[in-house]
Amino acid sequence: MLLHKVKGHDLRFDFVILKTNQNELMDYKNVIKAFFEKDKIFLDKRKSLIVLLGSFADFDSFEYSQQLSAQSNRLANNSVDLILIGIGSEKSKESFCKFNKISIKNVFAVSNADLHEKLNLNAGFESQMPAIINLLIMCMGINSRGTIKEVLRGYLGDENAKSLFAFDEDINLGPFSFMKGNMFDFFSRKKCLRPFELATRRLINMIEILSNWNTYVPDSAFLTQRGATILLNEEDDVLYEFISESLLGYASNMSAPLSFLDDILN
Repeated sequence: MLLHKVKGHDLRFDFVILKTNQNELMDYKNVIKAFFEKDKIFLDKRKSLIVLLGSFADFDSFEYSQQLSAQSNRLANNSVDLILIGIGSEKSKESFCKFNKISIKNVFAVSNADLHEKLNLNAGFESQMPAIINLLIMCMGINSRGTIKEVLRGYLGDENAKSLFAFDEDINLGPFSFMKGNMFDFFSRKKCLRPFELATRRLINMIEILSNWNTYVPDSAFLTQRGATILLNEEDDVLYEFISESLLGYASNMSAPLSFLDDILN
């Protein structure tokens, strides 16, 4: 479901919501409130940006949270409460927040996919094989449409996306730092996502995940679980909804995953 701004003379009709999936009648806020019971997840009379992550070890979870972290001040200035919910332990959450530079007060850990199931989210590829094998199958694009295209974008670059590394930024691959952001100018000097730039970011994330696998993955059963993004206004109306169906597909516009905010926030 996408939100489109409607240009017209009657300002009472600024937005129209296009419902395109089985979740169109889902009462997200009350389902989440009931699931967490006594924990106060939502504040009254404020917008809520709810991001259901899969596992804290998911590449999508890392990439998306890094995008959201860069927008934290903008969200706060527009009275939007950011709520991320990921699968893992409290220790997983702490490491996840520290590495991705996202405030831990915005992140909640769940030990399984029960909440995702209640919200009718996609469980990803499932079979009798171990979850890690199912995940690798999704990496090949099986039951994960768009994943191969997104992998290739990481290597080929994207003229419609912003660059990730500043000119003199250190690039750390695990404990080693021997590259600068300007190395990508060898491939392109355009002010956009340059070839190999996103692939390098994903490699950095992968090294972090694999180096701390037991921390990020206390239970591997939920590695394929997909997530969702829901933006609610002060009256709990859904302004934006995206339900992920694939690996590395966490937004309707992967070139600008948070572009849906532009029509809503200043």
